[in-house]
Amino acid sequence: MKWGILGASGIAEKAVVPALIRAENTEITAVASGSGKGKEFAEKFQIKKVYTDYTELLKDPDVEAVYISVPNHLHKKWTIEAAKHGKHVLCEKPAALNAADAEEMLQICKDNNVQFLEAFMYQFHPQHLQVKDIIQSGEIGDVKLIKAGFSFPLDLGKSNIRLDKEKGGGSLFDVGCYGIHSVLDLSASTPAEIKAVSVVHEELQVDTSTVVSLKMENGILAQIDSSFEQQFRNEYIVIGTKGSVTVTDAYRPDKPGVGTIIIKDMETGDTRTEKLDGDTYRLETEALTEAVTKGRSLEHYHRLTLETLRVIGKCLEEV
Repeated sequence: MKWGILGASGIAEKAVVPALIRAENTEITAVASGSGKGKEFAEKFQIKKVYTDYTELLKDPDVEAVYISVPNHLHKKWTIEAAKHGKHVLCEKPAALNAADAEEMLQICKDNNVQFLEAFMYQFHPQHLQVKDIIQSGEIGDVKLIKAGFSFPLDLGKSNIRLDKEKGGGSLFDVGCYGIHSVLDLSASTPAEIKAVSVVHEELQVDTSTVVSLKMENGILAQIDSSFEQQFRNEYIVIGTKGSVTVTDAYRPDKPGVGTIIIKDMETGDTRTEKLDGDTYRLETEALTEAVTKGRSLEHYHRLTLETLRVIGKCLEEV
């Protein structure tokens, strides 16, 4: 499948484009950038076509799918434009700034017969799939509690798009969405109750740290924390009536690629460790390719996209 890149962003340069190059049945034919970085970006990755206008790339008949890595508040606009031009879409998270916008995006993609996938790459790593298998096997008993956290230190005194409220800034949209997304996936349920408390930057009016508490319809409790004010960590733990599963690099197992799962038997105190290797960004891009070429359903991922944004929306009402 032939891809175009909308936005010569850091994540595109460091992770997604190299993954597309590694992926099977994939070719990058064009890049569009309004920042002036397009030419240098294209030279680095030997991309033949460079556009300074996103619409011109979308008009290119050689482009079948696009990776959208523009700022959060522009995801809706360019996903819709891509769909109307018949391009399949891999869109950076969060897919939109609210669930209503995401629903509209998904409907327009459906109406134009194109596939859409939100770029939560962690969910394609074998470690996450293994945790779901362990839960299903009953090894840790009935799941009662899930805790998830994603944080990193950010200089709050410097200009940063992550701190721009109008562009979808804040720790919830940037990293808290991972924890919420994974809890929804692991619990296989939807929230019955949602509570959130945040530290809000007085001047910027974005959350710099947030803790979310959920009670799921199936009775599982969950706690998710996100922060720009703590050291880097990305982890979750699933606690059941018999044991627990801890994933120490839950959302960025691409550093370096090997994920670690620690399974503990609460009755005996015994633990075992499993290490699984996976190329998350490549697997993510191949998921969209397979949806297009092999008819793989992406409905599960769409449900998670919508429910994650519903939770975030409810949390922001309380900020």
